[in-house]
Amino acid sequence: MLRFNALVLLLILIFSFSHPEENLMEKDRKKVYTKQEIEVLEEKYKLAVTMYKNGSYYSALNLITKILSDRENPFYGKALFLAAKIYLHLGVKTGLKEFLQKAMYYLNTYSYTVKDPYNWEFYYIKGNIYENLFMYEMAMASYKMAFSMADDPKKQFKTVVAILRTAAWLKRMDIVTRYIVLVNLEQLSETEKKEFEFVKGLVEFRKGNYKEAIKYLLPVYKNYEEFLIENPEYYLIVGENAYRIGSYDFAKKIFRRIVSIVKDESVIRRAFLRLGDIALKKGDKILAFNYYYQLLKKYPRSKEATVAKLKLIALSRKDKEILARLLVSKDKDFEDPLPFVLKTLVSNRNNYVGFFALADFGFLVMNTKSEKLFDKLTWELSLVNVSRLRYEHKEFLNNLWKPEIEKLKSFRVCKLFVSNEKFFYDVFDRETIEFFYTGMKKCGKYDIALNISKFLVKKWKDDRSYIFLSDAYYNLGNYKKSLKVLNSIKNKSCQYYILLTKNYIFLKKVNTNLPAQLERHCSKENVEKSVLEAFVYAETGNVKKALQIVQEVKEEFPEYYKNTVIGKIFLRKFVYILFEKKKYDKALKILLPLSEKLKKDCDINSWIVVASVRIGDEGLINKFSERIKSCNTEWSIVAKNIYENYKVIRGIK
Repeated sequence: MLRFNALVLLLILIFSFSHPEENLMEKDRKKVYTKQEIEVLEEKYKLAVTMYKNGSYYSALNLITKILSDRENPFYGKALFLAAKIYLHLGVKTGLKEFLQKAMYYLNTYSYTVKDPYNWEFYYIKGNIYENLFMYEMAMASYKMAFSMADDPKKQFKTVVAILRTAAWLKRMDIVTRYIVLVNLEQLSETEKKEFEFVKGLVEFRKGNYKEAIKYLLPVYKNYEEFLIENPEYYLIVGENAYRIGSYDFAKKIFRRIVSIVKDESVIRRAFLRLGDIALKKGDKILAFNYYYQLLKKYPRSKEATVAKLKLIALSRKDKEILARLLVSKDKDFEDPLPFVLKTLVSNRNNYVGFFALADFGFLVMNTKSEKLFDKLTWELSLVNVSRLRYEHKEFLNNLWKPEIEKLKSFRVCKLFVSNEKFFYDVFDRETIEFFYTGMKKCGKYDIALNISKFLVKKWKDDRSYIFLSDAYYNLGNYKKSLKVLNSIKNKSCQYYILLTKNYIFLKKVNTNLPAQLERHCSKENVEKSVLEAFVYAETGNVKKALQIVQEVKEEFPEYYKNTVIGKIFLRKFVYILFEKKKYDKALKILLPLSEKLKKDCDINSWIVVASVRIGDEGLINKFSERIKSCNTEWSIVAKNIYENYKVIRGIK
């Protein structure tokens, strides 16, 4: 038995040593191509190259696939490189990432199949693949490697253009400045000049200089459209730039042409969205509906379709006819959009779709009674990465939110703004930012109001922005700083003199020249101007003139008194002066109309009690002493004591 086991073990060992040897021999055997076979392969490869140059990419790919079936053939390396270039062109033209990924696969396979693969063309192709995959940092690194290997003017130009293009996408204008000087226009062919014109247009577009960009993009469209057709993303830039300068008819023409001739479906979908937006800009809601709905039905699983749905939801909440059309589809998301919008927002935070969902969510809940939903909105806002917002997001947010923000109560305005201040600075226009400034003042957030005013000055640096900054310092009680800011103003308007006067009042520097300036620069209907004039006249001893002015604005003054600090200070000051001069009847002439509109104001009612006692008007004394019973202000205590003394003197129980 032992001998048998030993024999079996010996056979196993012999087999295990001999079998790998046979496998190695098999592996070492390489196919030897005959001269005729090599000539056939060479012919196929040359034909594939010709087809590639003529734009017959799929035919070229069929031939290359046959060459790539055997790793050992002498054209395998060249075929890999050509396959990478073919897939790159297909990826650019169709926008399909699968083609670009295959291009990268073949290029990488080529790099470890052949000797010394790392030349100018290798890095240029690699950069191009990365660029079209929107991996711009990687593209830049590859293009810079290619630039270092460019050994003739043509290669250098192509590489510089690629670097400029990528720098524009990255908004790295420092790189643009460094490389654009390397382009020698005299050495360029007509085709190269047109391509360079597009790059200059792209740089201006990315800077936001859309009117400058059109000067370069329009000639490319007119004279070199085949370049744009081969590069659909570039064609979209031409249309988008026209849209952003308000040239809607031209933009519409571009987007419709894209839809009809371009092969890249992602570009086509974005063109559909813009066609809907243009229809809305022109007031044709039904046409906008048709474009959005067509996109939704034709490409239902795309992110652009989700955006179209969100735009339709917003549109349907403004237009009953659109809503009726959508309800026919029996889509629950149109019947009750909030769950869909919120789900889309939560699952797409800080991405292309998510920002459109955020716009819809804010539009739907901003002015609802639900504090829970409003708090959810502020929470979502606090999570927004502002740097990822695109032009189209900001545009959509502005259109939906601006009217809703202006309807908000002041406490909600404050909650909304403080949730993400940078978001509002970045997204909204000047008018809305100024509205938030007023809102912050109303809820007592003067430090934030100061920050807003500083932002306005930094961005616009004009008289209007300096007025806001001066006002912010005034509200914080920094009157000297407020006056210093006023010195920066060139064109002195009504608001300038109002702020100047208010600061002088608190610094106790009023002079008789101020009313004349207010009168000259402000309208007669301006209540604040009138109150400040009256204040100055009262301070400088002209009580008669002050009384006259207050009487002129007696209908408007109660509201001004209620809403402003200076109104309250003025009335208190004026009452003091009148009481000192024993002009109690004059004081009552001002106070009684005020008390009818501000019946619960303890100070006004207390002053009336004091003045009524001094002139002995029992009817007024009895009426207003009742009003101040529950008051506990400084003046109410004085008035109650005066009233008690009055009763003692008169023998009243």
